[in-house]
Amino acid sequence: MFQVIERYKKNILIKNYAKVFSVDILVKLSSFILLPVYLRLMTQEAFGLYTYLLAIISSFSLVMNFGLYVAQSKLYQDFQGEEERGSLLFTINVMLLSFLSVCLIATFFSGLDYHIVSILFKNKIDYSSYRNSIFLAITVSVYSFMLFNYFLTSQSIKHVQLYNLLRLIFVNGIVISLLYFYKADSVMIRLKFTYLLELSFLFVFMPFYIKAMRRKFNKELAKKSLTLAMPVMLSAVLGLVLNYSDRFFIEKYGNFKDLAVYNLGFVLAGIIPMMFMTFQNIWLPHFFKEKNLQVNKEKTFSVIIKAAVFFFLLSLLIILTFKLLLVFQIIDMKYGKVLYLLPILLLTQIFSAITPLYSNYIIFFEKTFIALFIGVPLAVASIVLNLLLIPQYGLYGAAFSSFLINFGYLIAYYFIVTHLIKKKTVLE
Repeated sequence: MFQVIERYKKNILIKNYAKVFSVDILVKLSSFILLPVYLRLMTQEAFGLYTYLLAIISSFSLVMNFGLYVAQSKLYQDFQGEEERGSLLFTINVMLLSFLSVCLIATFFSGLDYHIVSILFKNKIDYSSYRNSIFLAITVSVYSFMLFNYFLTSQSIKHVQLYNLLRLIFVNGIVISLLYFYKADSVMIRLKFTYLLELSFLFVFMPFYIKAMRRKFNKELAKKSLTLAMPVMLSAVLGLVLNYSDRFFIEKYGNFKDLAVYNLGFVLAGIIPMMFMTFQNIWLPHFFKEKNLQVNKEKTFSVIIKAAVFFFLLSLLIILTFKLLLVFQIIDMKYGKVLYLLPILLLTQIFSAITPLYSNYIIFFEKTFIALFIGVPLAVASIVLNLLLIPQYGLYGAAFSSFLINFGYLIAYYFIVTHLIKKKTVLE
């Protein structure tokens, strides 16, 4: 028994996960613990609108990092010297700055975003008042993700801990205070000040990232990075359809109150992929460093089994906790329908959390284009299912559609990765 404990204590992966998780769990759980506070300070319509805007911002920011985070994670581990790694980081960030600037400036001055909003929203909103905050949010989200990815890729665990802790304390503390003292547009307050504060933390932590760069643009690395990144970016575009078409059709056939209920369920169920993402981010450098395919395969299977059991037990705890919050009226009964959606949403998020463990292999084999072959038919299936189910079954139809698509994603990756591993093993 003591030998097993000692072995785990010496495991670098577990030690790093424990260090990050000790702070990261506070950040993740804060979204759950502070939910009753935000629900009290925002009307149901405002909460529905804010979470819908947040879903849109998250989706577009994932597209607008152009998949370059994948190149950063993968290629960083292929080099050992600071010069090569520094050149890679500089090359990736020059491309990111160029692409992002062109896209955002062109969109802003052409007014293309107004046309996008007219498609995404049936219910009227004062988009002009949110416009600058949304552009700020997308920009900050892109660079926050790249910075966080760098800290984890370079295994700068102390920076990860401090970055998360400061964001947890100051963002939530200041935004909640503003919502309480100012009875203005709660959506605007939460959107604007959340990302202004996130921007301030970027200014504090970005110098560590910049310091690691070497001012040398490498055309070969640029080409290799884009080869890895572009299919991932295109699959992120498909992710707009796969991940958010359910909310799109709920907004079309319902209202912001319906979105508030559905998105609250997603926030609660989202604890699972958020927790697993911490492990995934720490796992990736170790996964790419290990060149023995059989070792990676065995470790991946072990992680999946343990994660599935843990998340099943966590799901039961989430359902029980939410039930108690309703019983003691900490959360208003107008959100009671969430309780019946949770089992479907939680199971969906378990599939969603596990899937990246298989998608890691297409990056490992440098065959990221496979994501497109999986994503296109599932994106079409997602639209069809939502069109069939949401008008008739409402929120339950959306939840079941999301369940089927995420299960389909997991199965598709499993069979493709199994085929790739067998093929590689035969060749060796």
